Amino acid sequence: MPPTIAFRLRRAQTGPMSTSTNTTGMTFWKVLGVIAVALIALAVLGPLLEGLFWIALIALALYGGYMLFRSNKKGTPPTAY
Repeated sequence: MPPTIAFRLRRAQTGPMSTSTNTTGMTFWKVLGVIAVALIALAVLGPLLEGLFWIALIALALYGGYMLFRSNKKGTPPTAY
C-alpha cells in the first residue's frame, strides 16, 4: 500500500467519531408514539368531520332554497350586484 493511503487510513481511524454508538432505542418508541397518536386522532376526527360535512350540505341546501323563495317573493334576483 502506498504511504499516502496508509497515512490517510491511520488519520481517519484516530479522529473523533461523529455518530453516537450508545442508542437506547427511544427514537423508535417516539416515532411509534407519534404514529399511534396520529391514527387515534384520525379515528376520532374522521367520523366527526364526515357528520359535519352532511350537516353543512343540508344547511347549504336549506339556505339556497330560502334565498330562492325570498327572491321570488320580492321579485328580485337572488344576487344583487
